[in-house]
Amino acid sequence: MKRLCLAALCCMVSIWPSLAAAAENPWEKKLPFAGASIHYQLSGSQEGTEDRYFRDHGRETATYRKAVTVMMGMKVVHDTVEIQDADWTYTYDLQGKTGTKTTNPLKYMTEEYNKLTAAEREQVRRNAESMGASFMQGMNGKVEENVTTILGQSCDRTSMMGTTVYMIHGTAIPLKTETAMAGMKMASVATSFDEGNVDDRFFQHPAGIKAVHDREADEMARTMATQTMAMLKDPGGMKNMQPGAMMPGMGAGQGTEADQEMMDQAGEIMKGMRGE
Repeated sequence: MKRLCLAALCCMVSIWPSLAAAAENPWEKKLPFAGASIHYQLSGSQEGTEDRYFRDHGRETATYRKAVTVMMGMKVVHDTVEIQDADWTYTYDLQGKTGTKTTNPLKYMTEEYNKLTAAEREQVRRNAESMGASFMQGMNGKVEENVTTILGQSCDRTSMMGTTVYMIHGTAIPLKTETAMAGMKMASVATSFDEGNVDDRFFQHPAGIKAVHDREADEMARTMATQTMAMLKDPGGMKNMQPGAMMPGMGAGQGTEADQEMMDQAGEIMKGMRGE
């Protein structure tokens, strides 16, 4: 069963204000810088490093993670590479020598948004603004803008469900994430932020590993995009925009694997709205 990523939920919530204010397609919003390299130190229940690279104002990203997670006395080693462009997301397990590719969920969101009339886009913005406030209230969360500076970058702080995330203002790029719940503590802290051109080698796919197309995940992402946009453009959509309705099973704390798969896709859709 896939683990629900709380940091992704915080990222998802943090983008609603920008969606509400967007004049153009918010799923095509560019980062404020053309390229950057960010290096993170992971600590707590998961220890290791993560390196993230951005180019073309965030339309292309590459993430390298080397870490060890300890749970109930068991160690799980992570050695992964994720490369994303406007069309595809490629995920490679360097230990298992396996790979998958799925359509970038943002592509589906962009397609659905571009189908809307001007009036429907305005309704999307109004619903998004109301949804952000309702969701945060329901989850006892809070978003604060420009609360601190990390590595020279002004950061917003989003707190929810035992997780606090500091993201570069105007983006969904975290520079510090802290989670403490259910007896587990984890932290991800950026140790360097370098703006500028990124070497092409970081966007080269691992040799000898074939990425297999996950068509089931594609269908799930397409369904999520269609349902999300239908809800956002509906004048009465706020009736369905409750935390329990958004996250099936979460109200009782017993989500099914399908529920969590859907939330994984929602996280991917939402976290990239501002260019992550």
